[in-house]
Order: sequence, then structure tokens, then C-alpha cells
Amino acid sequence: MQYNRWPDALGAISRREFLVRLGTASAAAAVVTACGGSGGDGGGIVEPPATGTISGLVETLDGTPQPGLGTLILMNGRGEQTGQRTSPDANGRFTFPSVKAGDYQIRFDAPGLATVPEPFPHPIRFSVEAGKTTDVPVHVQLGNYNQNLVEVYIGDGFFQVQPNGTENGDCVVKVGTNICWYNVDDTVHTVTGGPWGDSGDLQPAQAYLWPASPIGTFSYHCKYHPNSEKALLRVTA
Repeated sequence: MQYNRWPDALGAISRREFLVRLGTASAAAAVVTACGGSGGDGGGIVEPPATGTISGLVETLDGTPQPGLGTLILMNGRGEQTGQRTSPDANGRFTFPSVKAGDYQIRFDAPGLATVPEPFPHPIRFSVEAGKTTDVPVHVQLGNYNQNLVEVYIGDGFFQVQPNGTENGDCVVKVGTNICWYNVDDTVHTVTGGPWGDSGDLQPAQAYLWPASPIGTFSYHCKYHPNSEKALLRVTA
């Protein structure tokens, strides 16, 4: 008979024997719950979520690796940040280990140092498979670009100033700043409100650019998701 292995102090014993040795009903009940059982031997061990690994190389267009350049920000397939970030190592490589299988995006951020140029898509979309390593190359162009540009991503239920804004929070810019609302989701959104009126329908990967003027505080929303997607833009002198 094949037994599950419990802590080494107990050796290889069955779940029933483990509960008997534990000695109390309350403790036994807690262990049964933790093990995903319903009180009998029919309960099974809850398997951890299936995961894979993301690995990639940050390199220039001529193939030169870029050690330590910028930050890689991991987002889910509909544009929401996962809270995971990393930077390239001394060889220009980066890794996100133990990522749950599914669809993802990576944003490369190195303000004043480099950008992902056209025609390479950015953020970079890909899928992670359980038990496999997904290779995500990041091609960058060195230089000081877009210093008068603020990006606001539109995702599943949010507007978010990149890379460090809060979801549906305020965006504060100086008059004349170019604001780019970019749809990183897989469905249609709009940027409706403010002096610009309406962006029109933004399909996935489409953007709306507006030079900030006049000075003031303006609320805006997505006309398709007005309750979950709404934010404030503050234009200052």
C-alpha cells in the first residue's frame, strides 16, 4: 500500500494512523480540514496550483544583453499588476518562478534609459503552461524617450497610471503633458469625460492620446464599465 509521507518524525504512515497518533478530536479535525478531507479516508490531499516559470533576456536590437537595465513588471492577461517585479541579472536575464498557469503580460520600465520600440508589442503578451518555462525576449532601444508622456493603462475594471499608480486613482500632470490611455485588456474600453469628451471605442492594444489642457480637475470613466472604471485627472500649471 502506498502511503502519503508526513513529517519525518512520524515516518511513512497513513493519514488514519497520523490522526490516531495526534490524539485529540479537535486537532484531528483541524488536520482533516487542512488535508482537504471530509472526515473519512475518502478525503484527498489538496494539490498546489500548477505553475510554470517565466524567463527572458533584455537585449538591444543588435542582440547585446543589458545587465541590470530597468524593471520587468508582471501583469495578468487583462492588464492588472500581479505585484511581482524583477530586474535583469548580470547577464541581462530575468526570471519569474512559480507562476500560476494562465495568460500574462510584461511591461518593461526604464525611464530615461531605454524603451521597447516599434514594431515590438508593449506590454508583451504570452501564456504560461504548468511545468514549463516560457521564454519572453524583451527588445529595447537605448535612449531618453517620451519624457513628456504619461501612460495610463485601461484594464479589467481600472485605469492605472504606469508604472506605480493605484487602480482608479488620481493622475496629476502639468499642462502640456501628453497623456496616453492604452487598452491592455482583451475587450473594448473608452476614455469618456473631461475636455476631450470621448476617445471613441478603443479596441485591445489601441490608445488615445490627449495633450493636457486646460488646467483643472476632470473626472472620466469608461462608458461600457462606468461603475468599475472611473478616475480623476488633475492638470496643474
